[in-house]
Amino acid sequence: MTKCGGAVKERETVCTAEVSKKLTVYRVFWVFVLGSLLGDLVEVAFILLTKGELMSRSSLVYGPFSLVWGVGVVLMTLVFHKLDDQDSVPIFLLGAALGGVYEYVCSWFQEWAFGACFWDYSHLPFNLNGRINLLFCIFWGAAAVLWVRWVYPALCQLIERSPRTAGRRLAWVMAAFLLVSTVLSAAALSRMDQRRAGEPAENVIEVFLDEHFPDERLQDRYRNMRAVE
Repeated sequence: MTKCGGAVKERETVCTAEVSKKLTVYRVFWVFVLGSLLGDLVEVAFILLTKGELMSRSSLVYGPFSLVWGVGVVLMTLVFHKLDDQDSVPIFLLGAALGGVYEYVCSWFQEWAFGACFWDYSHLPFNLNGRINLLFCIFWGAAAVLWVRWVYPALCQLIERSPRTAGRRLAWVMAAFLLVSTVLSAAALSRMDQRRAGEPAENVIEVFLDEHFPDERLQDRYRNMRAVE
């Protein structure tokens, strides 16, 4: 384990920078998990403050995790983890561009895979097919700066200072949980799309999905979701 202690502040800063630039599978996994959790909490708080409604923003049927945010922060880490010495302006511009492209691709994939739309920006100015808009691209740029300057270094320190043996065991448990929840979520949403097309259950798996994940339950879990042709 890399230690970043020491009495000299300059030494702590150098050590933090060195640690932040080293990527491992273990660190990337926890960045994904923590990013998914933080992203879900941020969106829940945003909806609560702007609409006064407590709404689930999770990507999964089980667990408060937003996979869009999780994958997004991993991509942001891969792109920006060695750019902490750059000015904030290029980080902001690159983050806004990459964030917009990423959000557009995610929106298109969800519609293609599940026949559902989980967000629609058509009511906002400067939007592109309702998938992205200028305001949220600005948010992505600001998020990139915050990630590079403060959030990612703080997460690195948290991960490095946690007991490695216990952390690895917990990582396996979390990986298994997320895998099961992701597969169930994808299957439930796909089966919902089939039901809307009038396709009856043809096997035990589809019967299970119809019984445990009916449209009402999924619509309550994903309140912003709407079907698309």
